[in-house]
Amino acid sequence: MAKNSIWCGFLDAGAKSSAVVRDERLDTGNPETIYLFNLARNEIIQYNRAIVEPKLRELSTDECDNIVELKAAYLRARRHFKVRAERPIPTTTRKTRPLQEKVTDGDDVYSTSEPEFEPAVEDDWDDSEEE
Repeated sequence: MAKNSIWCGFLDAGAKSSAVVRDERLDTGNPETIYLFNLARNEIIQYNRAIVEPKLRELSTDECDNIVELKAAYLRARRHFKVRAERPIPTTTRKTRPLQEKVTDGDDVYSTSEPEFEPAVEDDWDDSEEE
């Protein structure tokens, strides 16, 4: 299979068998996986290469009649598909403060820890006054 080529074939997987398209331009970024367009599910799916490759075969002469439909469905799915390699990878990680940290501002020292819970309203009544 030449680079940048599209291969149409069939995935023999029992009840989940389907015509598939393999496009070498779609790279998962992992040599152990591949993307295949699955016609039965009408989407591009990431498969484990070791599991799926032995189940792939060329289309039979009867199945080749639907190759135009298969390629058209693939192109529709491809328009909306983003390869993982194209997704931005964050280059920085968010740094968080420790739970308790003292910050100085001149002579004053502030604590950044959560304040202790104080009720918003104080109770002024006493249980002993009830009769």
